Amino acid sequence: MKKKNPKNKDLIGKQKYTVSDSNSEWVLYHNNFSLCSRKVRICLEEYKIDYLPVHIHIIETKDCENLSKDFLKINPKATVPVLLHNNQPIYESHEQIRYLMETFPNKLGESETVDYWNKKGSLVGDDPVSGIKEYAGNCVSLLTQPLFVSMLRKISFFKFFNYFIKHPSKFRALNFTLYRLLGYSVFNKNSPHQRVAIKAFENLKSHLTSLDGHLENKIWIDGDKFSIADITWMTLLHRLDEVNLVELFTKKLSNLRDYYSRLKNRESFSSCIIEFNSEAIDSGTKNLREDIQKVSNLKHLYNNFETNPLP
Repeated sequence: MKKKNPKNKDLIGKQKYTVSDSNSEWVLYHNNFSLCSRKVRICLEEYKIDYLPVHIHIIETKDCENLSKDFLKINPKATVPVLLHNNQPIYESHEQIRYLMETFPNKLGESETVDYWNKKGSLVGDDPVSGIKEYAGNCVSLLTQPLFVSMLRKISFFKFFNYFIKHPSKFRALNFTLYRLLGYSVFNKNSPHQRVAIKAFENLKSHLTSLDGHLENKIWIDGDKFSIADITWMTLLHRLDEVNLVELFTKKLSNLRDYYSRLKNRESFSSCIIEFNSEAIDSGTKNLREDIQKVSNLKHLYNNFETNPLP
């Protein structure tokens, strides 16, 4: 099969050409911090697939390897993860997971319930704000903003200039540049970012309360069978842990608390999330926890979350 450099910026799913000469059947270009990368790593672990991991730094983890010439030959959209099967690329994490499920049927639970809760936990659409009433994944994406600020503040302005110039998504690049320039002041009282975060939190309360009710007398989302929906919520709940919000929900939603405990005890949680931690992730989460207590506008935002009762 002929090796080819992808040109189409709207690439999605498995392609017919190859982009690598690897001897490994499966290769995953991923990032330690990326939620989508975490989901695909967990799927590969749950399927017990041997794969070659290739870590790609993104700006949050202190570099822009996703914008390098070498990686843009793999994916011109500059996003991770990219899964290769026999050197053929599969683009977009939901397509990668679908491909795994089709290649290895019946290994993970599949049902209408799984589909519903998997989509409910996904980030859907190009604008996260537009989907916060329907999708918990959109809410969590918006609530990750304080952690982005914490992780980005030590990145040099020179690196950010290159990031902004080279990144194909100028909307994302602009937001991240604002985080770097303005820091936590983007969350000043009544600022657009503060209002969006509060709306996201309010909608997330509804999503998690619904999940808590669904989990009554269940081990996993689809009963006794672990599924892709559980993988999706594993990554979401852990991200809420990273942004210091998960306990606001688990202390009042007992089914959700017990469910998250079971997820954390699963081997794939340890091997695909915890073991992939890095200094950038650890310092970012640590600094955020400290800043919540001492940075006034951030403290005000989190106080707003804490005083906003569950439905």
